[in-house]
Amino acid sequence: MRMKDKLFSNVKAVKLEDNAFKAFKKRFHTVLGDRLNMTDDQLRQIYDGMSPYIDTSIYAEMEDVLAAIRNTYHALVNWVTEETAKASEKHGDQSDKHSGVRTLGSHKSFSKHKQSNHPDTEEHQSKGESSKQDAIQRYMSDEKSFKRFVTHVVTNYQSLPKQRIDVLVFKHEGYQHLELKLFGESFIQQYGFRTVYHFHNELMKAFHTTFDDVLAKGTVLTSDQAIQEQVLAPVLKHFEAKIAAKVGDDDEQAESL
Repeated sequence: MRMKDKLFSNVKAVKLEDNAFKAFKKRFHTVLGDRLNMTDDQLRQIYDGMSPYIDTSIYAEMEDVLAAIRNTYHALVNWVTEETAKASEKHGDQSDKHSGVRTLGSHKSFSKHKQSNHPDTEEHQSKGESSKQDAIQRYMSDEKSFKRFVTHVVTNYQSLPKQRIDVLVFKHEGYQHLELKLFGESFIQQYGFRTVYHFHNELMKAFHTTFDDVLAKGTVLTSDQAIQEQVLAPVLKHFEAKIAAKVGDDDEQAESL
């Protein structure tokens, strides 16, 4: 190939790539622009991260790429919510420590009840949404956090859907064993159905959050076995240990009476 033809070919490839990115950018703003106010540089990082794994073209895979970004957005909301809750809890603990006041459960419940009947409830909810959006933007503005976001998008695009957990978990022997123990007659009599139900909900939530954490670390979950080994197994092991610790503590308290 002559030098002139080679240069022309390179220019043509760059132009096609630029057009593909523009198409991705336009579609992103149409579908997700109201949720994620990304800069062109951020979109370019996502596009460049995804490109090596797109078998056909961005045009053919556009909706799957956007679905991966949407999935990561949902994970992002959970990350931000969790971080906000931890920060609020820490601040509350420090406030109680400095004031020397311990809030009674009944008083706290009454306070929540009053707020729910406040005439400005809608305004509070609006402020809450605005605060959440601000937290999301702060997260996305942080370089390290945004890198985690991009990593999750790329691995999510290549992985099995998170919903696969709901199919696999009920077939998992470890889960079946834990479920029988949790909802066994003796366990429910000792702790109450509400406590057991809450514990089970925590377990199911942990499966999904762990799935996202694994993807955010750069691991691609392309098979049922990968999900079983890297998501289900460690979560079940952790919750089995929590149950054992709770039962052990209660037995010690009973013996000391």
